[in-house]
Amino acid sequence: MKYTLLNAVLSAVIILSISHASLAHSDIPAPKPQQMPAPSFECASLSPSNIDARYAVFSSQSQPGYEVSDREIRLIKSQNRVIYKKSPIAFEAWDRNGEYVRYFPQELRSITYRPSDLRSLNMSYDLEQLFHLVSPKLKSQLRPAESIERSCFTVNQYQGQQDGQEIELEWIASLSLPYRLTIGQGQQRTTYRLISANNINADEFNALTRDYNDLDFADVGDSESDPFIAKMITQGFIQHGNSGFYDSNGNQLSEGHGSHGH
Repeated sequence: MKYTLLNAVLSAVIILSISHASLAHSDIPAPKPQQMPAPSFECASLSPSNIDARYAVFSSQSQPGYEVSDREIRLIKSQNRVIYKKSPIAFEAWDRNGEYVRYFPQELRSITYRPSDLRSLNMSYDLEQLFHLVSPKLKSQLRPAESIERSCFTVNQYQGQQDGQEIELEWIASLSLPYRLTIGQGQQRTTYRLISANNINADEFNALTRDYNDLDFADVGDSESDPFIAKMITQGFIQHGNSGFYDSNGNQLSEGHGSHGH
C-alpha cells in the first residue's frame, strides 16, 4: 500500500520540481500561455525569511520582446517552513527538519511524510535548495559576472554549464533568491523570472495550512477505505523527480540530489 501511494502522491511531487512535467496529471489541463505580467515588489520592506514570491516560467521560443508565460511557481517562505504552489489541485510544504507535507485544498486533506518515511522510500532532497530555489552547490559552480540593477534589486550575475546545459543566473543576495534563471541549449531554453515579492507575516503563513485534516504516511496502509486515499491512488500522479530547477528535458541541475523512481 505504501508503494502504491508513493506512485499516486509522493513520487509525483518530491517534489517541488520546477519543470514542465512537475505536476503532470490527467485532470490538470495544459496551461494557456499568457503575456508576462508587470513585476510587483514591496522593495523597501522585503524580508528574506518571510516572503511570498511568484515566478513566471516561459520558453525562449517566444517572439523577441514578447515573453509568453507557460505557468507560475509561487514560493511562500517563513523562517522554518517553505510552501510551493503550482496548481489549485495540490501544494507542498517542507520544514527545516526535512518533514514534507502534501496539501489538497479541494478536500482540505493533507499527508505528512517524516524524514524516515522519505529515506525508506529512497527519496532524497536538499533543504538549502528548497529554501532558496537554486542549490548553493550549483551557484558555486557558476562563473560570477557583473552586478546589475533589476527593478529595485541589485542582482549578481552567474554563468556556466552543467550536463551540457547552459545556465544563466541572476541572484538577489539580499533575498537569497534568484531574480532570473535561464536553462537550456541552443534555441531550447526555459526561463524562471521573479514577477512579484511581498512580505507575509506568521498569521498569514499559518492560515495557508490551517484546518487541514492530516494523515501520517505511516498510517496510510490502515486507511484504504478512506475515500480520499482511494481517490489519490486512482488519480495516477506521474513521478518526475527531486526538488529544484530542471532543464528543458526534465533533468535536474543540482548535483548529488537525484531521486530514485519506483
